[in-house]
Amino acid sequence: MDRFKKLDALSNISSQPGDIQSSLESTMPSPEYNPSRVQPQQNDHNPIDSGSDSDEYITSGGATRKNDDLVFTTLGDGVDKPPQEFVTYQLKQGQLTHEGESFIPWAAVKKYPYTYVGVNNRQRVAEGFFDRGKISNEPWDFFYIYRGPSDLNLQPILLVPTRQVESFLKRINQKLHTSLTLPTGGANGSFQVTFNNDGTPQPRYLGRSVNNEMAESLRNNVPPHYFKLNGEPGAVGTPSDRSLAAFRAKIALMTQAQKGKKTASKEKQKKERIEKQQAWSHSIKRVQRYLGLRESTSGRVAAIKARLGETNQGWGRYEDAVQEALAKLPPSAVFKADQAAPYLHEGSVVFVCIDVEAYERNTRIVTEIGIATLDTNDLKSLAPGEGGAEWMKKIRARHFRINEHKHYNNTDFVAGCADRFEFGDSEFINLRDAPHIISTCFKPPFSGPGQVAADGDGQPKRNIILVGHDVGADINFLQSIGYDVLNLSNLLEQADTAIMWRYLKREANPRNLGSILADLGIIGWNLHNAGNDAVYTLQAMIGIAIKHIEEKQKKREIKDLEKKIRISESVKEAVEIAVEREEGWSSGGENSDGGAPVPIIQQPSPQIKKAMKSQTWQRNNPPVASSSRESHGPWKKETSSQSNAGWGASNSQWGSSNTGWGGPPSQLNAATEAFSSMLSSNHNRRERSGQWRSVSASGPVGAPASVNTSAKTTKLESLLQKTSISKESSGPVTTTDGAYDTSHWSTPRLPSHEATAE
Repeated sequence: MDRFKKLDALSNISSQPGDIQSSLESTMPSPEYNPSRVQPQQNDHNPIDSGSDSDEYITSGGATRKNDDLVFTTLGDGVDKPPQEFVTYQLKQGQLTHEGESFIPWAAVKKYPYTYVGVNNRQRVAEGFFDRGKISNEPWDFFYIYRGPSDLNLQPILLVPTRQVESFLKRINQKLHTSLTLPTGGANGSFQVTFNNDGTPQPRYLGRSVNNEMAESLRNNVPPHYFKLNGEPGAVGTPSDRSLAAFRAKIALMTQAQKGKKTASKEKQKKERIEKQQAWSHSIKRVQRYLGLRESTSGRVAAIKARLGETNQGWGRYEDAVQEALAKLPPSAVFKADQAAPYLHEGSVVFVCIDVEAYERNTRIVTEIGIATLDTNDLKSLAPGEGGAEWMKKIRARHFRINEHKHYNNTDFVAGCADRFEFGDSEFINLRDAPHIISTCFKPPFSGPGQVAADGDGQPKRNIILVGHDVGADINFLQSIGYDVLNLSNLLEQADTAIMWRYLKREANPRNLGSILADLGIIGWNLHNAGNDAVYTLQAMIGIAIKHIEEKQKKREIKDLEKKIRISESVKEAVEIAVEREEGWSSGGENSDGGAPVPIIQQPSPQIKKAMKSQTWQRNNPPVASSSRESHGPWKKETSSQSNAGWGASNSQWGSSNTGWGGPPSQLNAATEAFSSMLSSNHNRRERSGQWRSVSASGPVGAPASVNTSAKTTKLESLLQKTSISKESSGPVTTTDGAYDTSHWSTPRLPSHEATAE
């Protein structure tokens, strides 16, 4: 129980209002203090001590007491700084809360922006107050409650008071000018919950937190379910089945809030992925700044503000002017192979790359340590060359082999080559001396020639950038032999070439070092030698930083070229259109007199044009006789009604034709032409062969077709009778040119009776 006594003492440090003010002021920049003690109404309920010592409901008990344990603290003067109200509790650890207090599960509070805030404000709220542990840096009073003795899940549920969440949302609204509120009922009623003093477990006070470390310590030190304060009254009695069912329902809803919505989880995962990818991008850009290939945005903004000077414009207009000037500046990253870095080497850093090789059958056995160093002071006034080749020559390398493990060689999973260091001579060291020797590589002259600087020699420490390919694994290997590089006070950050390459190529999975070197055009000899790998990793870092800028420059050049091509094509097209339009308006110059008068030509009416078009079509598409009895040609047998309708239509057309043009009707001409064609065809056949032969040529020539001839003649005569055309002569009169003269034919008349079948 010593651990819980310590926690109880910790939670009671801020038991006085002055102490509360001090803890809150530590999170606010010089606020004004205006505390006010709150004395709410007393709860008249008098709990009944059941005297039960049963452990089953030991966490329940007399939760009713005077509500005099709240302190409202207002920070801010209301003029320059808006007032912010904080609510704190004056309770001891393990003390029961009063009845009717409303709580919100801590898990639901952390998911608030992803579950209850709209898309428009979600990112602002999450980034400003929730992400990266910011939510835990707010002042909170934590409570806890256990699910009950029958529940298999023995983990407590952490709660925070609803009044503190409301105060927190007010501060967000003041800062972001939003209108965030508590959800009404929350997700299925799981956001807010109150507990009744009916014998079921009640929330107990855990402690106060004002930063992430304190919150984590409280969460890891929750008292057990049987813990209670000395002199605490017992439970009010055994809860009824209805009370237990209501309590279990509340616990189920809070558990659901801890799991969170599926959409909220997806949204959070998406946000984390985007933040991770953006962090990879920022890592490349910072390396470029260290190499002098990119100018920092803060430096650009400072130069713009110095140029603008003081102004009477408002703050908003001034910031707009700064951003407008910043947008007009040329790209901040520039690389030219034949020129030195255009910008200052930010921070004057030293890149130190580490690579550790271990035995493949037992990774706790470290066999090689490789360390490569690149001092940015050596790059000043030095042109990088194509792909940074000249800068790569400035890399210094060391290769250490552990005497106790030099007989271990990797052959199964990788091809070990500990004896083939390409950039100098290998050094054999004892395992116990390895931490000290490694530490000298992080001090001047940084693996260069000369005496290693002693600690406290008065020289300012140079900033170190730790480089590696999956550098986390190498850090763990060094820690396993007794050297923790993370303890360096001048360690600025780390750069991982595996991550840098993933961002450069937008790849989902990391690549091995050999593959990256091949894509960069760097030949890697004897990889999996720790010294060689350290050098090649630094070369890859330089190559990735340069390639990132070159690809951006090429895209800008291609984009500019495409823009120029589009502009030239548009100008050419516009010139052609202007010339064509000008040519249309030209009158031939002064030598043109306008020419002869243009006669007026009367155009035919639309009806005449339609009739002329119809006659032209009929002349070009004459009717074709068919051998089938069901043909739609002029020889098809018709009923009396069809004949009457057809002739009526024909008579009307004839009348219009005679009055309009005086020519023969087109339908009569077609019938006449078909009739004459039949006669001439029969006549020519008789003269040529004397006898008609069958249409089919497959068999021998048959007997004279006198019967067929008689049948065809009868059919023709029947056709003439059906048309009921009266003639002055017995047949059509042939003119000198071979055509039939139809001028002696009388006007067709309708048949008086139905045509008979053949």
